[in-house]
Order: sequence, then C-alpha cells, then structure tokens
Amino acid sequence: ELRTPWPRQALKDLLVMLAAGAATVSTIEALDRTGLWGRLFPEWGAVRDLPPRDVVHIWTVDRHLVETISRASAFTTRVSRPDLLVLGALAHDIGKGRGGDHSVIGADLAIQIGTRLGLWPSDVALLSKMVRYHLLLPDTATRRDLQDPKVIASVVDALDGDPVLLELLHALAEADSLATGPGVWGDWKASLIGDLVRRCRLVMAGEPLPTPDPIDPRHVSLAADRGVHVELTASDSPHVFDVVMIAPDRRGLLSKAAGVLALNSLRVHSASVTIHEGVAITTFVVSPHFGTPPAAELLREQFVLALGGDLDVIGSLERRDRETASVNTTRAGDIPDAVPINAPAPPRILWFDGTSPGEFVLQIRSTDRAGLLARLTAVVERDGVDIAWAKVTTLGSTVVDAFGIVVPALATDDVTRDVLEARKELERDLYAVLPTPSPPKAVPEAS
Repeated sequence: ELRTPWPRQALKDLLVMLAAGAATVSTIEALDRTGLWGRLFPEWGAVRDLPPRDVVHIWTVDRHLVETISRASAFTTRVSRPDLLVLGALAHDIGKGRGGDHSVIGADLAIQIGTRLGLWPSDVALLSKMVRYHLLLPDTATRRDLQDPKVIASVVDALDGDPVLLELLHALAEADSLATGPGVWGDWKASLIGDLVRRCRLVMAGEPLPTPDPIDPRHVSLAADRGVHVELTASDSPHVFDVVMIAPDRRGLLSKAAGVLALNSLRVHSASVTIHEGVAITTFVVSPHFGTPPAAELLREQFVLALGGDLDVIGSLERRDRETASVNTTRAGDIPDAVPINAPAPPRILWFDGTSPGEFVLQIRSTDRAGLLARLTAVVERDGVDIAWAKVTTLGSTVVDAFGIVVPALATDDVTRDVLEARKELERDLYAVLPTPSPPKAVPEAS
C-alpha cells in the first residue's frame, strides 16, 4: 500500500503512465480489472461503468476519463504544466455519479486526490480549479456573446486572472471533446474557444480587448439602396463560408434567411444581425452538408421570394421532411427491430441572464435536423421577442443553439411576472417545433 502522501517516485511513475498515449487506456483497464486502480484511487468506484447522461458521449464515464487522459497526452508540450494537464484529465469528471453539480463535487475530490498524491498545496488548488471550471470555456464560447467585454471579464474573474489555469483549461477542453464522441470537436468549436482564450489573455495582460469589427463599408453602401443583396465568400477554415444577406429590416427576416440556407443544405454555425439605418445586415458562417455551396445569385433569388411571401421556407422544409420520411432509409448494418433501442435524449431549453437588464441568453439543446435554426427563429420572432445574436454549435448529432434575446418592455405594474410569463410562452412554443424523440422499440415477446 502506498502511504499518504505518495512517495515522489510513485507520483513520477504515475505521471509517466498517464502521458503514455494510447497505451494508457489498456494499462488503466488492466489495473482496474485486478482491483489495483481502485486501491490507488478509491474515488473511481462511483464512476466505474457509469453510463453517460448525454447522448453525445459514446463511453461510460470511467472510460471517458481514460480516453481524455490519452488525448491530453498529445498536448503536454502545449502547456507549461503537463503534469497537471494529465491529472486534470484524470479527475475532471470524477464528481459524477454522486448527485449534484459534478464540477463542484469533483473539485473537492480533486483536493483529496492531489493531497494523497503529494502535490504542493498550490498545485492541489490549481488541480481543483481545473476540475471546477473544466466546462467554463466550452460553455461560454458556445452560449455567450464573445463581443461583450462583460462576458470576458466574468471568465477572467472566475479564473482569478491566472494564465496558467487558462492554458490548462484550453488544452483540457480539446482533450475532453475529442474523448466524448465523433463530431464533438471541430474547426468551429476550436475557433470559438480559441477566440475566447485570446480575449481572456488580453485582459489578463492588461491590454484592451479588440473592439467589434465595424460594418464593412461595402455592406453599408449596398444597404444604402434599401435593396436585397446576398454575398457568399470562402472563410479562413476549409469548407466554411461567410454569407451576408442584406435587406430592409422587418420581423421574420432572420428565420427567412436561415430557411433559405437550410433549403440549400447549408449548415449554420453562427448568425449575427446588425441594423444600419433601418436595413438589416445579417452575417452567417455556414458549411455545406456535402459538395460545394450554391451560387449567391440563387440564394438571393430565394431570399427575395421569401421576403415577398412568395416562398414559404418553413412550409418547404416541412414538405421536404415529409418526403424524406416517406422514403425507406434503412441501411445495411442498422439495428433490427428485435433489439431494444433507447430513445434519443429529449430536447432541453435553458435560460441564463444576459449582461444588461432585460437581456437573456436562451440555450436550446436538441437532436439536429435540417432547418432547425429557421424553425426556432420563426417561433421567437412570432412571439414578439427580438434576437440580438445567435450562435449554433453542432456536437455530433446534437446541436446547442444559443440566442441573445431581448424581451420588449412591458407596460404593466408587475414587469417581472410578465417577463416570466413571456418566457414560459416562448418555451412552450419552441418545444412544439423541436424534434421529439420516438419511444424505444420494444423487444418482441418470445413465442
């Protein structure tokens, strides 16, 4: 039995093993099968063979932790504390299976683990903060407006302005995503988190944050004629494109624009709207589901028809869904009906306070479907709520859509109650258009 704290050589041997890459997975599994791993880390019992709550995860919690360690070992040269990186990967989800916030519970367990390993007190505290805030960067990057200085300041404050902790969390976020499942980490998520980290570093260094990009003068000149304009240009990342759609502002414009993109098999990663003298300049970052994007002229033609009421984009998307559903899409290798299949996770709607009074962040988690952004924004606009910005993140077959919304001022004596009622009504209408999971297939009874 290892004494507490561990001998220094034992800790060094552990760190060597954790940084061994793919070999770490089979080594820890062998130790766990013999019962040795649980004696080294008694906290492991609660996560052993624990099924994940989120369908994005393809591993049990204990296997996910081991896979995260394996991925993190490839990033040890990117950080100044590679030892804490692999230990953070080991402990980041150790609080699951105990009820409550696993990040908070895990932070306390990380203190217990770090103390037993014989880490310096300052390193124990840093390891605990890694576990406590291991979701801070991805959550903020995917559901907050990174142009808002208050958002960046809140992240810096949570990390106590520690650039080493920021660096470790950046690498851990990538390793965690890669160990979750296919499609969870990609160019878009990497760029969002990278932008957040860059802005946090500027604040930590005492440098001014970059100001929002001014409206492109060319777009301003196009808006001057109050006509409809559409531009499509290649972005910095491969297979990613920027689409700018300009038209006189009106309620429903964003859903029609997003619907046109969906009809042309363009997946939306983010959307922002700028109003200039009554003209909406809407910018999307998109990628084709397959092949190359359509010509900008075709997008403009359909956008004009949609704005004029001659093209019902939502109805067209629904007809396409019905036509697709009527075709037998069973593929070789699909699970037969005789095998029970768990139903997909139901959609969830979450609310967060914005940085200003009357502003909220609406986050929607759902199974992906074609035209989902168009359907959701159509509901929001129909309910009389204004959308300031939108951010779409696709994680495998699941999307996490975030909207910065403003509930219009209500001329009543009880504004708080009426805002809550407006939110409940919007939430009910959103659930009505979100994909509803089918019940699991039953196992046929034995004859």
